[in-house]
Amino acid sequence: MLEFVIFAAGALVMVLEMTGARLMAPHVGTSVIVWTSLIGVMMAFLALGAWLGGRLADKRLSLRSLARILFGAGAGAAVTVCLHLSLGAGLMEACPNVYMGAVLGSMLYFALPTLFFGMISPYIVRLRLSDLASSGAAVGRLYALSTAGSIVGTFLGGFVLISFFAGTQILLGVAVAAGLLSLFVGGKKNTPALCLIAAGLCGATGGAAYHAWQEGREGFLPTTETPYNVIRLYEGMTTGNRLVRIVQTDPGKIQSGMYVDDPIALFAEYTRYYAIGAALNPGARRVLMLGGGGYSVPRWLLAGGGNLDRDFRLDVVELDPGMTRLARKYFHLPDDLRMTIVHEDARRFLNSNEAPYDLIFVDVFNSHYNVPFQMGTVEAARAMRRALAPNGMLLMNIISAFSGEDGRLFRAVHAAMSQVFPETHTFAVDMLEPPGAVQNLILLALPEKRPDLATAFAGNAPQMADDVRRMLRARIDAPVDKDVPPLTDDFAPVERYSRAFAGY
Repeated sequence: MLEFVIFAAGALVMVLEMTGARLMAPHVGTSVIVWTSLIGVMMAFLALGAWLGGRLADKRLSLRSLARILFGAGAGAAVTVCLHLSLGAGLMEACPNVYMGAVLGSMLYFALPTLFFGMISPYIVRLRLSDLASSGAAVGRLYALSTAGSIVGTFLGGFVLISFFAGTQILLGVAVAAGLLSLFVGGKKNTPALCLIAAGLCGATGGAAYHAWQEGREGFLPTTETPYNVIRLYEGMTTGNRLVRIVQTDPGKIQSGMYVDDPIALFAEYTRYYAIGAALNPGARRVLMLGGGGYSVPRWLLAGGGNLDRDFRLDVVELDPGMTRLARKYFHLPDDLRMTIVHEDARRFLNSNEAPYDLIFVDVFNSHYNVPFQMGTVEAARAMRRALAPNGMLLMNIISAFSGEDGRLFRAVHAAMSQVFPETHTFAVDMLEPPGAVQNLILLALPEKRPDLATAFAGNAPQMADDVRRMLRARIDAPVDKDVPPLTDDFAPVERYSRAFAGY
């Protein structure tokens, strides 16, 4: 019996940890900062729990006390759900520093259940020790079972549960499972455990039923958890009094948007700058979009935006299939024979790609909370150049300042791209911002020098549309400082360079 309990407890604590990052994502993002805070806090309270469990075992050793510890772990998981639903939205408002917010959020959510889970192993070990001659083997067996349970819980949580259930449902499941263990150890008359099990089941089933009812309502926009993101959809009015539908994957930041009255029009200003590539390379027939998001740019291209070749082919690489499903349902993503969607990491796609593209649009830097460093390194630049045709063009969106402390991320990516591409240019999407302010910067990279583009950059290309000429005039003439080394696969401190480290 005790062997099963310690195995199951090891699994539950890892399910708790794997789910924890999903609960915190809407409030503090999904960066390495969040994972570091979550792991560090949980390890600290597991250690504190182990100390308390050992002391309790020396003073009061009984199955009834073990049942109470298991009940405390389950009740703590249920309390985490309540705190998430009631206090989560105000977490970053109360603590705008992303470091402090991640650490305090981890403590607020997971200190109580982790403390009780930490008490379980030493208490069971003490219960099992009856013969000092075989104590080493007993301790080794129990800790091996606990570790094996943790391995199972890691894969179960990361590969299965998160893909099929909401984070709150998973935590209520942890509460029910811990309650069942408490009932198993303490006997059928364990009223608190029975109440915990009943409350957890009611909460999980009731929450699922409410979510299903909400999705059936006309005009309802869901919050969806996928293996990669917590995706929030909502609608709001622009300053021009137009209704816009928004995709949000990081707290307070718009990942993509669509005008409800004109789904083809590009909402985000920076996405309009991809027209530069189409204007400078009008004969493009093969286009690669790295990062689908709300699929605003693919939708625009397929509708004739950019005036590309009539028979052009578009490949879109999007990591998250859940994002694509939402784009089809809520963002008018069409089925088009010219478009192929690949659900894969962009770097992995580039590493195996053999087809040359005339245009490559890179839109994977969606926020300063979670920077996919593997797409800004020297090695990534080489892979992107291999994917470009000789006269091709690459445009990359980077959220950073141009100069100053907040511009280190851009300068590190630029240094990496400049090592591989002989000609690069930078466009500031919001020229009203000073160079040291964070904004969308569009980096244009060319596999061969193009002196003929000087006329276009000077705004003297009459064949181009007025809006494209305006964007070309947004080119930053100032040289890029070389004070930051290029990112590499081996060393890419994007968290140190990003906005998360500066100004919060």
